[in-house]
Amino acid sequence: MRLFGWATENERGVTYETLGINGAQASIVMGWDQDLLDAHVARRDPALIVLAYGTNEAGNRDYTSETYQEMYAQLLARLRKAAPTASILVVGPPDRMYRSRGKWVPYPRIGGIIEAQRAAALAAGCAFWDLRAKMGGEGVMRDWMLAGLAQRDHVHLTVPDIRKSEPRCSRT
Repeated sequence: MRLFGWATENERGVTYETLGINGAQASIVMGWDQDLLDAHVARRDPALIVLAYGTNEAGNRDYTSETYQEMYAQLLARLRKAAPTASILVVGPPDRMYRSRGKWVPYPRIGGIIEAQRAAALAAGCAFWDLRAKMGGEGVMRDWMLAGLAQRDHVHLTVPDIRKSEPRCSRT
């Protein structure tokens, strides 16, 4: 027996499902059996599919902006085939930084990934949301890390530690 997922639902309301795979890249979907993908997605009948890839691909030197855009367009076509009536939202990657000569600097390939995703999404009639721009733009990951909203690796986002952010009362 192979178990592909588990869902519990009410008759009405929103069902949220996630398929998170650590270290995954968008191209992982290209290796999935299309008939099996179609069957499973059709069974779920999604109204909205949200894709959030790009951070890991930025470190993959096999991609150019053009080849990444082509692969991403194929990914969107596969999902559109599997769920022809679903809306698709592409969420671009967050800012990412790396350490170079003792300093944290913006990861140079994120911009190309964002533009490739944007172009592929718009060509396929999908929505695109630029997460890095909404964070504050290139190089802002350092500020997010200092605010407790990103891990010290300057790559992964996190939730703030509310114990540290609670107001402290002083005795007078």
